[in-house]
Amino acid sequence: MSDSRQGEYPKREICRVGCGGVIGFLEGKLFRKEADRIILMAGGVGYQVAISFQTFCSLPQTGEPVSLEIYHHVKEDRSELYGFASLREKELFEKLISVSGIGPKTGLGVLSPHPAGEVAAAIDSEDISFLTRIPGIGKKTAQRVILELKGKLAHDESEMTELSPGASGFRDDALNVLVNLGYKKSQAEKVVDAVLVDSDPEDFEEMMKKVFDQIGGV
Repeated sequence: MSDSRQGEYPKREICRVGCGGVIGFLEGKLFRKEADRIILMAGGVGYQVAISFQTFCSLPQTGEPVSLEIYHHVKEDRSELYGFASLREKELFEKLISVSGIGPKTGLGVLSPHPAGEVAAAIDSEDISFLTRIPGIGKKTAQRVILELKGKLAHDESEMTELSPGASGFRDDALNVLVNLGYKKSQAEKVVDAVLVDSDPEDFEEMMKKVFDQIGGV
């Protein structure tokens, strides 16, 4: 979801691919934010960074300073940046994508609905249903995640991402988040509409929390 208070992108380079070197951390100003990505301005360059919803909830207002831990995913044909509000979330992401069958998009799909501590606790408790609710993770992949990561993840409740006041926006933005995470549009519409029928969220963060709660209860 775009922040409407910002205008057009500045007439500077927006770094999506091949900016040189491997990036592990970025600090600058938040130029634009959506529920699944941001533009972070640093050194005259606008870096497009994919984020989890947990990280989105910790972001400041646009125009304010921001710093993110970065996982730089480099392939032959493209270079992608994934940003995290905490080193702990980044490390969990890296462990998730080390498992065969889990790519960066699916890794973000695991982290978006739940704080890192909840994900780690679910893996340690061998909660297969917790993982199979994520698009792209079937029973065999969930079992592989548990086999390879159980007992290797910290889940201190005090380190869970705290939600902060954020952007507003509702049905269309919520649908975009779910579709980008891999949910079918028809499935996303069913969940989002059910939330809107049963409640009246005050802002987008509350909306998405209710959406993910609804998915978790399916």
